[in-house]
Amino acid sequence: MALRLARTTSTFADEVAAVESGLFRLRRGGLRAVVDTGSLNFHTASPEHQQRTIRAFRDLLHAQNGPVQLHIRSERVQPAAVIHRDREEFPDERTYLRYLTDEFIASHLAETPVYRRSISLVLSPARETVGPLARIMQRAGPELPSAIDSQTHSLRLRAGSAVEHLRQMGIDSHVLDDAALSMLWQSVHPPTSGATTTALRPQTGSLTYGDRWYTSFAVDRYPGSALEPGWLLPLLTFPGEFTVAIHIVPLDSERVIELLHHRIRDLRADELATIDSGEASRGSLSTLPDAEFVHQAIVRNEEKAFAVAFYITIAAASPMHLRTMAQSIRSTCRRMMLRVVHPYFQMTHGLVATWPIGVDALGREHLMHTAAVTTLLPWLQADLADARGYYWGHNRDTGGLVVLDPFDENRFPNANIAVLAHSGAGKSYAAASLVLSGFTSGVGAIILDPEAEYGHLVRALDGTYLHVAAGSGHAINILDPLRTPDPDDSNDQLTDVLDLVSVMCCGMEPLERAHLEEAVRTAIASPEGIPVLGDVCTILESRQQAPRLAAILKRWTTGELGQLFSTPTNVDMAADLIGFNLRDLKEEVVGPAYLLLANWLWARLRRDRRPRHLLIDEAGLLLEHEVIRRFLVRLARRIRKYRGSLILVTQNPGDLFESKDGAVLATNPSLLLLGSLKHSEAVKVQKAFSLTDRQVASLETARRGDFLLLAGANRVPLHVMVPPWMDELIVQFRDRPSAAL
Repeated sequence: MALRLARTTSTFADEVAAVESGLFRLRRGGLRAVVDTGSLNFHTASPEHQQRTIRAFRDLLHAQNGPVQLHIRSERVQPAAVIHRDREEFPDERTYLRYLTDEFIASHLAETPVYRRSISLVLSPARETVGPLARIMQRAGPELPSAIDSQTHSLRLRAGSAVEHLRQMGIDSHVLDDAALSMLWQSVHPPTSGATTTALRPQTGSLTYGDRWYTSFAVDRYPGSALEPGWLLPLLTFPGEFTVAIHIVPLDSERVIELLHHRIRDLRADELATIDSGEASRGSLSTLPDAEFVHQAIVRNEEKAFAVAFYITIAAASPMHLRTMAQSIRSTCRRMMLRVVHPYFQMTHGLVATWPIGVDALGREHLMHTAAVTTLLPWLQADLADARGYYWGHNRDTGGLVVLDPFDENRFPNANIAVLAHSGAGKSYAAASLVLSGFTSGVGAIILDPEAEYGHLVRALDGTYLHVAAGSGHAINILDPLRTPDPDDSNDQLTDVLDLVSVMCCGMEPLERAHLEEAVRTAIASPEGIPVLGDVCTILESRQQAPRLAAILKRWTTGELGQLFSTPTNVDMAADLIGFNLRDLKEEVVGPAYLLLANWLWARLRRDRRPRHLLIDEAGLLLEHEVIRRFLVRLARRIRKYRGSLILVTQNPGDLFESKDGAVLATNPSLLLLGSLKHSEAVKVQKAFSLTDRQVASLETARRGDFLLLAGANRVPLHVMVPPWMDELIVQFRDRPSAAL
């Protein structure tokens, strides 16, 4: 079904006439497919990932049998209109806090210009010529019986192939459908009835369209030195509204080889003439080896040739602002040794050339081989500003917002998060902000709190905060999961009970473990009352089996310890936020208590499968216990299955890599927040996550609240900045005395 678009002006010959079957149809008959791409921080990626990205980009270029346009658009993020409302107007606390967060974000966007950069690929039919160079040497496609049908089918196949190549680069992408194409076209070409183009004075070189002023530039000369992918970063991060269009047309190799053959012959003749005359070199000596290298590479089919045109269009609300931006763009290009020209009398053509319709109206092309084109890679820096998700803070490099959903299964293999930083770097503050962001999005949390820092926060949001210690009156029955076992994990649940007793008894012999397992099964099978760990001890004593085990276990199941470890469960887990105060646990009780809580909470996660965080603060303290390490590894690997998210916070990340289990815990999370670290710790982290030397240096000098966010292939320098209501809950409540807890 075709969607007709209103024509707004007759001055643009290359308008989109309609959107049909997921393609643009131009007024002159051409078809276009558009692939919208996600973000990638190539600039901060590890060297290994950069090489993989470059190889995949080369493959993407070589797979093209028709023109492709790289369309990069930068536009200011406009703050949402947030009307002030009072607390009484909201149905619940969560909705009100979400409103306060949206209000804070809107205020930030209003005060600080933030620009969103979007990148698209526009694919044109294989036989459609673009500029003069492409008309002469464009790679010829086969003759097809039905041009329109074949073009449509070919474009869809190329779009699907491009999505796969982008996936290999670590970039999420999708082919735009009719609705998305219509929105894209109207965003750059609004249907305003009074819109006309107005050519200004020749020295100004601009035009007006609607209520905006535009001017365009064409790249006339590239830097003469060897370049690496990423050199376009200063231009693509220019702080303003602009559009960059890079038109790439694959050329016929035989014709390019013939052209290079004539060029090499001329350069050699020039070289001989220069030597005979004794004149100084005029540059041919340096260009001859380059021409010969490209010629041989194309002959060996290692490289392909392309016609490349590079254009920039900037937009402003007034001619004065436009002139200021134009001067800044020129200055940026000069620093990059990039010469741009102003097509004074072709402003309309320049504007059309930077629309996402794959039309090179200027035809300012250059001949390039694959290695040169790959240096034009545009996915260099991103803010990770998703349409939905948690608010993490702002990008220290760009000032942009960082909004990310850890439960996005299309992007991340799991929702686990690790926060690694030394004491005082703000790691607990960052972890608490994630919990609160999740709370406003309907995601609950369970917090294991060894320093009693989260009590007021949990209670302020109507959560449940429990004091776990001998004699506290709160108890969790380790045998509860075995009474109604999960068919998929029944053996694991029994193993968890055996491991808990092993920690209590400082290890077990194989025979003792067998007797204990038999006693546990007997206690569970008993129809009398609710079995507890004390019943297991009684069975061991009555059978006179494992006397050492029974003697030690009796101490843990009687007195104050028995109130904690051998009493029916008396805590309510219905609240969205639940915290466990573990500050008053004695040293010998820390391991068993953590394992008891983890086992029971793991059982709850399996039974109540909904998005929820399990935050373990100061997780490094638990690595001393081998059984707990193994349990945490199992939890990290399998919690995704139950829609959970494990958040591990530790101030000694280097300790994680001293054991195999610890290394798994450090590298399993899909999201990592790396804060300020000492040099010895930073070196270990660098090796584990392939950080660059620059990133390591930034970690060693990071201030409180500064982190490096590792999110899949993206690495973003992040500053944790939260709304005032979050700061109040985290900081002010933490500073209050906790005697009442």
